Amino acid sequence: MRSESATSTHAIQDQLRNQPCWGCGPNNPHGLRIKSYWSGDTTVCTWQPEPHYQGWPGVLNGGVVASLVDCHCVCTAISDADRNDGRGDRPVVFATGTLTISYLRPVPIHSPVELTARITERTARKSRIECRVNASGELCARAEVLAIRVTDKLDGLARVTHD
Repeated sequence: MRSESATSTHAIQDQLRNQPCWGCGPNNPHGLRIKSYWSGDTTVCTWQPEPHYQGWPGVLNGGVVASLVDCHCVCTAISDADRNDGRGDRPVVFATGTLTISYLRPVPIHSPVELTARITERTARKSRIECRVNASGELCARAEVLAIRVTDKLDGLARVTHD
């Protein structure tokens, strides 16, 4: 399992210290450890599945696809807010409000999976992100994530810090 760079040189996830998330946590040795990069006004993540992520033989498990989309899109929202609002005293943190995914065709386990995401709506409290999942040159899934800003709700919880 690995992620590769698109055009920016710093992965969004590498700026989230102490993030234990199974999908995007850079310090979770058992997780997917995706890496998302800005390329213009979109973010790109290329991730190579390993055989133990199969659902049906030769096909990536649909729950793993949803996790990839979720983490890529929420990290896009976090980074977008940092880019547009500045970091201030507290880190910007988002959580998934809704995730809607349409599976269009099976995602092959042997091929790198490429996710591209872009912000379609941005307010002070939420971001809406569209995501496309491609593999072997074909569109395999389309998704939309509503990411809710939860920075103020973190009091008393473990904190995620940004570099």
